[in-house]
This record gives sequence, structure tokens and C-alpha cells, in this order.
Amino acid sequence: MTPQAYRAANPRLYGALIARHGGPNAIQLAVASRLASGQDLLLCAPTASGKTEALLVPLAEAHLAQGLPGRPSLLWVCPTRALVNDLARRLRDPLAQVGTTVGRWTGDAHDGGQLQPLTILTPEALDARLSRSPDALDGVGALVLDELHMLDGGPRGDQLRLLVHGLRGRLSVAGRPLQVAAASATVPDPAGLAARYLVAGQVVQAEQKRRLAARIVLDRDPGAVLDHLLGLVGEGFRKILLFCDSREQVEQLSAFMLGQPPFGAQVYAHHGSLARALRLRVEASFRQAPLACCVATSTMEVGLDIGDVDLVGLMGPPPDVSALVQRVGRGGRRGDRSLALVMVEGPIEERIARVLLQAAARGDFLADKPAFHPSVLLQQAVMLAGGRRGLVDAAALHRRLPAELARDWPPERLIELLGHACEKELLLRVGEGPRCVLGPKGEQVWKRGQAHANISGATMTTVVDRLTGDAVGEVAQGAGGDVGLGGRGRRAVLNDSGRVVTDAGGGGAPALGSFGGGSGPRKSGALARAILDDLEIPLPCRARLNGGETLFHGLGSAAGWLLAAALKDRKRKVVRAGPLAIVMHAAPFADLSEAEARDAWPGPSRVELALIDRHPGLARRLQLGPMHPYLPIDEQRRSVADHCQAAAVEAFLARGLPPLVEPADFELWDAAAWT
Repeated sequence: MTPQAYRAANPRLYGALIARHGGPNAIQLAVASRLASGQDLLLCAPTASGKTEALLVPLAEAHLAQGLPGRPSLLWVCPTRALVNDLARRLRDPLAQVGTTVGRWTGDAHDGGQLQPLTILTPEALDARLSRSPDALDGVGALVLDELHMLDGGPRGDQLRLLVHGLRGRLSVAGRPLQVAAASATVPDPAGLAARYLVAGQVVQAEQKRRLAARIVLDRDPGAVLDHLLGLVGEGFRKILLFCDSREQVEQLSAFMLGQPPFGAQVYAHHGSLARALRLRVEASFRQAPLACCVATSTMEVGLDIGDVDLVGLMGPPPDVSALVQRVGRGGRRGDRSLALVMVEGPIEERIARVLLQAAARGDFLADKPAFHPSVLLQQAVMLAGGRRGLVDAAALHRRLPAELARDWPPERLIELLGHACEKELLLRVGEGPRCVLGPKGEQVWKRGQAHANISGATMTTVVDRLTGDAVGEVAQGAGGDVGLGGRGRRAVLNDSGRVVTDAGGGGAPALGSFGGGSGPRKSGALARAILDDLEIPLPCRARLNGGETLFHGLGSAAGWLLAAALKDRKRKVVRAGPLAIVMHAAPFADLSEAEARDAWPGPSRVELALIDRHPGLARRLQLGPMHPYLPIDEQRRSVADHCQAAAVEAFLARGLPPLVEPADFELWDAAAWT
């Protein structure tokens, strides 16, 4: 499509969203005709490439003018509330010029008290509307899944797959097609992603034109970080965004920097445990400040258009290539390159950072194939039972499944699923089939609104400011003493009735676990093998390090946990199970002959025994969704096996005892073992 044809095809929104940037860019021209024809589409394009306008303009022209009165025509799903808020802020004024209202619908905000013609919402909000007020969605013509990589592969992504299919099915009954478009800058397998969420969807991939310039600094002590930033400000870098992998790290670093040169009071903390009002103030203040530093978790990783961030700092290597690309992409969005400072501790972190940067440069995301989360099926069963019909059976649940999942989950398998949920009082049997309504536990989560979320985590306690009575954030239950929130210390004066009342000032830095961080980010097998290859550690092998024996496997975090469970017995005590290696106490094979050592090595059958013995603990670490414990026991084990790549672990054990090798670099190999 030519620029002239684009302008003619999009007369309503061209002036408000395209002309101010000098006309459509190549990405916007590439997708316009496909979207205008009603096709499903996945757009894979770099950060700051105009993806939002590329999808919005053709979809809005096609659907907003044809919507039903008082109902949304275009839904835009974002993975985080911060992204919902930022996108609504950016689009509200331009769309008001053409008479279109933009609204948000999240756990924090219900703009106007009803869904607007263009409504930006989270997956949980879409779930709630589809189950509690489905008639309100009968005018929807198009659905956008933004930053889809953040959801795909987790319980929220599988929930969204079912919601897209359910909304499509509902609209098809009335003869209304649903057009679905998705976007992301970091997609390891575009064809696979499109197949999971779209129908005959086309994939459009744009070339990465922005250059990445990164420097690795071998020191991430807070004092050293501050010294580096002070020097960078002197070189003209005025606005800096620092990423940490935990909320505790965010609070500790921001508290240390607050009030010190070069940023003084313009140091901000941003993470998911802060109250909505505080997060919004942080986003606005950081956006407006000419000189500032924001310390954040992944809540600032996608979509937020701060615009004039000069430099992105990474406190340690990110968990994966996708996170690296997204985080670095927050900086230099007005130029042709992104600048990053990666602050690492020790040579192993330096090598991991180099592996990630090199993989990003060649476009290799080093990702494993995602597995389905069957706990989402029970979550959707609760949605059906809590909806207007008030009933769920295997046939109704089966209709919620896309074709590829429907094949794996035939009605007879779903019958067993529903029957077990009745035994657990999540549902209540009221007829043959079984036909079910909400049980006591299902009623509880439905009334509290918790049933719409597939987010595992600790039970949280609200932190309140005594002077204003406002909530300032939340901490994990049992961590409600003095704490830091928003980079400011808070002293607890009352801990009662599920809340902590605090005064500003006097509190200490948060301890690890204050925000219920779980087991942390997991490394894929592909990334683990790339790191070991860079370290020139042969796979698989054993090495004697520090009086113990280390088994290098390169299977990744989840498979490493399962391998450790399979290895454990009275003679083999596992000290550490990591994504690269397993550290064993002493040397369990040292005093054995070669034949005895082979006999002592566990066979593949140990994997099944490990799943029987240890699947509850593995499930907690994997965070398979809050409904996972309500699955039949065999389904629980099967799900854990899928997510731990049990087949790869069995194959690893089937090869026999790995050879014992002499480490080429004792310190580096030992550091890798404890990564």
C-alpha cells in the first residue's frame, strides 16, 4: 500500500495518529491492507517502531464506526496495569479528536463505570466481563493482544487463549466475526504463537533497525552503581531507567540512591506491590522530570513510552533474551540506537551477560517450547458455573477449547476433571454428566473476584499510611513489620485485621521475601546450554569442586529441579539444583568401581517416582496456577512432568553416568554450578 492509499483508506484517524509523525512508516503500510481485509495478524516489530498505530488505525477505521451503541467495538488486552494506564494516556486525546472515547478496565480502574468504544484491559478484566456481563461484549469486532510474549507460556497466556476462543464462539452465534491481532517485539516462534491465538493468522515481521550499544561493568554494589550514574550524568545522560529482578532489590537500591547526587529526590521505585495511585504518580513524575532515575522490575519492561530515557541500566543479567531486548528497548526511543549499562557481579555474570547480548544481536531468543497449564481448565469451569447460566458440564467446557486443545482434552477427560473438582468442593454436582454449579470453595473465590486470576503467589497484606488512611502497597503475609515501599522507609505502628498501618520514615530496607517473590525467573534449557557452551564446559559431565561433586546438565531451571528430585536418595544428597548444574554433597560415586558407579546411577524410571514423591513442591516452584491443587492427582503429575520436560530428564538419565572431567577453570566452573 502506498502512503497516499493509506491516507485515503484511513481518513478518520490519519490526522490524529499518523500525520503528526510525518506519515505512515513501512511497518504501518505493511499491515494496513491485511487488517482492513479482516484477517487475523501477528505483528513482530521492534520497540518504538509504531506497532500501536500500525494495529490501531486500520482496526479502528474498520470497527469503531460500526459498533453497537453503549458497547465496545475494539478491545485492547495488555499484560500489565501500567501498560493499560500508559496506553490509555497516549490514545485518549488523539481519539477524542474523532469523537471516540477510550476507557480502561482493570482491578484498579473502570473509566466511566462502563466499557467504552475502545477499552484497554487486562486478561483478568476480559475474563470477568465475559463471565459476568457477556452481553456487553456483543458489539466487539476486533481484539488486540499487546506484548503477547509476556503472557504466552504461562497460566495467564493459556487463560487468554481460552478467552479469545470463547469470545469468538459467542460472537459467531450472532453471525459476527471476531478479528484478532497480536503484537510483540520479542517472539521466539512467531508461527507457533500465531497458531495458539489466531485463526489462519498471518505473521508480519519487521526488521530491527535500532542498534544496541551495551557496556558491561564488573561491579553492581549500590555505591559503585551510583558512582557510575554520577559520571554518566556528567556526560549528558539525564534520565536513566534501572531494572532489577526482584521487588526487594528495587526497594533497596532506590532507598540507597534517594537524596544523593546526582538525582537527589528524583529517584523513583516502581513494582507491582505498590498501590495504584503511587505507581501512577511515579510514572507521571518520571515522565515529566528533566533529570531522574527510576528503579523498576518488569512492570516498566514493556510498552511504557517515557520517550526521553537516555540510558537503561540492568542490575545483573536479565533472566532471558526477551527480557534483555524489552528492557534495553525502553531507552533511546527517539533515536536510532538503544544504550545499555549491564552491571554484573563476578566473571560468571559477565559471561552470562555476553551470551544474552550476543543472542539478542543475532535474533536468537534461546527459548523452550511452552507447555499447557491444565489448571486453567478448572478456572474456566468456575467462570462458567458462576456465569448467568450457573452450570458447567464437560460439553460446555469442551466448547471453550481451541481445536488443538480440544483434541488433547476430549469430554471424557474433562468429566474426570469436573468430578474431582466436586470432590474438592470447588464445584457441586447437581446432575449427571456431571452437571455442576459452584461449590463452597468456588463460591468463595467467585464472590471475592479471585476466580478471574491465574496468578500464583503469596497471600498479601495491605500497607496503609496512618496519616492519610491511603493504601501505599502490599507485602507478603507475615512480612508486615518495618518495611520500605516506594524507596521510602515505613515504620509499622499497628498490624491488625490483614493490614499494616505505618508512618513514613524510620522503616528499614525490605528483607528477601517481603513481597512473596517465589522461586524467581527460570532459565530455559536453550539458554543454559548456550551459557555452558560459552564456558567450554562439556555436556554432560561431572567435576569435583570444593570437596563435592557437580553434575553439569544444561537442562534449564525446571528440568534441573526434576533431575535433582530423581537423583536424591540416602546416598546422594543434593545441595543445589540450578539451571546449569546440580551440586551434590561429597562425591557419591568416588569410592565405587566403574561397574558399581554405573549401577548406582538412577535409570529413567526414577523420574516417575520423583513425580509421585515430589510433585507438590515442584508445582509450587513452577507456579502452575492457583487451581492446580484441584486437578486430579494424575493430571497434577502430568502437568508438572510437562513443565519440567520429564522426557528430556529421562533421556539424560538413560545415557548413563556422565564422565568425570578435570575443570579447566575451577573458580569459573564452581560459579556456574551455583548460578
